[in-house]
Amino acid sequence: MTSAREAVAKAYQAVAASFQRGDADTIASLYTDDAELFIPGAPVIEGKRAIRDAWSGIVGRGGNRVAIDVREVQESGDMAFDTGHFTATDPDGSILNTGKWIVIWKRDASGAWSIHRDFMHWDTPPAATK
Repeated sequence: MTSAREAVAKAYQAVAASFQRGDADTIASLYTDDAELFIPGAPVIEGKRAIRDAWSGIVGRGGNRVAIDVREVQESGDMAFDTGHFTATDPDGSILNTGKWIVIWKRDASGAWSIHRDFMHWDTPPAATK
């Protein structure tokens, strides 16, 4: 059975690649069906479809990059959490925004880990996506 640490590392590799491609569908697939996304200045975003729409606005058409630094992963039974920070840059390396998060993960009956609650905080407001 995959540990939460392994699942988190693999998921964030997918997020970074999807962010660059502008692929909100793949990012949304990492969430549980009843997931909630908490982002600054917005009501709670509920469910995969709404989370996909939110990520679509964040990643834009693609081309930008995100550097993800996972600081901690803790697992207890079928729940886990991780914390970290990120920096999003445009293709020329200019910083678009920075921030931090805490994510709560849930393991399903098959043993797969998915994002259940995602709390994101921007240190700098996001720049317009290209």
